[in-house]
Amino acid sequence: MNLSKIIVTLIAFLVPLLMSMDATFRFDELAGIGLFIFFLLNFINDIGKSYNPLDILILIALLQCMLMPIVVFHVYNDNALIIALKYDMSVSADRYYGFMFPAILALIAGIKLPGLLQRSYQERIYQTIQRAKQHLQGKGNIGLLFIIVGFVAGFLTIFVPGDLGYVVYLFEKLLYVGVLYIYFSDYKSKKLYLGLAFFVIFSKSLFTGMFGELVYIMALGTMLVLLGKRIGTFLKYSIAFLGIVFVLLVQSVKSDYRDIVWKGAGEGGAGLYFSLLTNRITEPEQFFDWTSLFPIVNRANQGMIIGKVMDHVPARAPFAEGETIFTSLAASFVPRILWPDKPISGGKKNMERFTGFIIEGYSMNISPFGEAYGNFDVGGGIAFMFFYGLFFALIITLLLFIGKTRPTILLWLPILFLNAVQTETDVLMCVNSLLKGLMFVWFCYWAGDRFLRLKL
Repeated sequence: MNLSKIIVTLIAFLVPLLMSMDATFRFDELAGIGLFIFFLLNFINDIGKSYNPLDILILIALLQCMLMPIVVFHVYNDNALIIALKYDMSVSADRYYGFMFPAILALIAGIKLPGLLQRSYQERIYQTIQRAKQHLQGKGNIGLLFIIVGFVAGFLTIFVPGDLGYVVYLFEKLLYVGVLYIYFSDYKSKKLYLGLAFFVIFSKSLFTGMFGELVYIMALGTMLVLLGKRIGTFLKYSIAFLGIVFVLLVQSVKSDYRDIVWKGAGEGGAGLYFSLLTNRITEPEQFFDWTSLFPIVNRANQGMIIGKVMDHVPARAPFAEGETIFTSLAASFVPRILWPDKPISGGKKNMERFTGFIIEGYSMNISPFGEAYGNFDVGGGIAFMFFYGLFFALIITLLLFIGKTRPTILLWLPILFLNAVQTETDVLMCVNSLLKGLMFVWFCYWAGDRFLRLKL
C-alpha cells in the first residue's frame, strides 16, 4: 500500500472516530461516512491514473442512500411539517440501516470483485486509451461526423415518438462520443468543434431544464479526458472542489429555473440561469441554513423513497418475489412491437406498487435498492445488490477485453454507463439502457465497417 492510500485510509478512519464523540451517531452511520470519505479521496487520487464509471455509482449510492438519510434522521425527521409533507424517512433508523448499510457493502463488493481478481486494471485502462489515441491519428473526421449526427438527432427527438424515439435518442448521444473522438485525435480545428459541441450540450440543458445528464456526462467524460495525464495533488483536489461546487449550484437553482420555464412564468435561457446562479453565489448563507438547505437535501435523499418502500412492503403490499426484476430483464431484449404492454421506465408503476404513491406530472422512482428490497426482502435484496454490482463490473471487464482490438470502445463508456451510475431510477432503466446501448455501439461499429469503410 503506497503512502497516499495509507493517508486516505487514516482520514477515513479518523473523521468518523472524532464524530463518534457525539453519542447520537450510530455505528452504521459513522461507517457510512467513513466509506464515503475513503472512496471519495481514492476517486480524487485516481484522477489521471485510472477510470472506472462504477466508482461514481459507489459515491452516489453512499451519498444519496447513506449520507443524506443521516442528515434527515438527525436534523429533519421529527419536524411536523416534514412529516406532513411525507419527506421523512418513514421507517426507523434500525430498520433502514439494517437493510441499506449491508446492501451498499454488497454493491461495492460486487463492483470491486472482478478488479481484485484481475492484474493491473489501471495499466490495462491506460494502455487501452493510448491505443485509442494511436488509432485516431488522422481520423478526427469520425468525431466530426458523430457530432453532426448527434446534433441532428437532438432536434428529431422532439418529433419522433415511442420506441423509434429511443433509437433517435441513442443517435443523439453520438454528440458526446464525437467530442471524445475529436479530443483524442489529432484534428487541427478540434478546439473549435469541442467548444461548439459543449455549447450545444449546455444549451439543450437550458432548453429542457434537465441538468442531470449534463452533470453525469461531464463527470464521466472529464475523468476519461484526464486519463494518462500527470496531475498534481493540488490540481486534483481543485478539480474535485470545483466539480462539487458546480453540482451544488446546479441543484440549488434547478428547481427555481424549472418553475419559471415550465410554468411559463418567464423566458428561460442562459441569462435567467446565470442570474439565478449569481444570486446563489452572492448569498452563500443559504448553504448554511438548514431551512434553505432542505430542498437540496431532499432532492438528493434517495433513502426517503427507499424508506417508503420498506414501510409499504410487506405491510400493505406483498413482496414481488423477483417479478419486476425478471420482467425488466425480459423487456431489455423483447421489442415493444412483439410485447405491446411491456413495462416502461419512469417509475410511475413502481412507485404505486411499492410505495402506494400515485405520481403525476413529475418523475420519481424507487431506485435499484428499493426494487431489490421490494422483490426479495432484506436478505435477498442484499444478495441481489451484490450481483447487480457484479453484472456492471463484468460488462466493463468484457469491454476492456474488446478494447484489445477495438480500443476506441473506451470512449463509449460515458454514454453506456450514463444511467447505470444513477441510483434514482430503477433496474429496468439501468440494465435496459446499458444493454440497448451495447447493441447500439455494436451497430455503429458494424455500420462503420460495412457501409462507410470507417474503422471506428
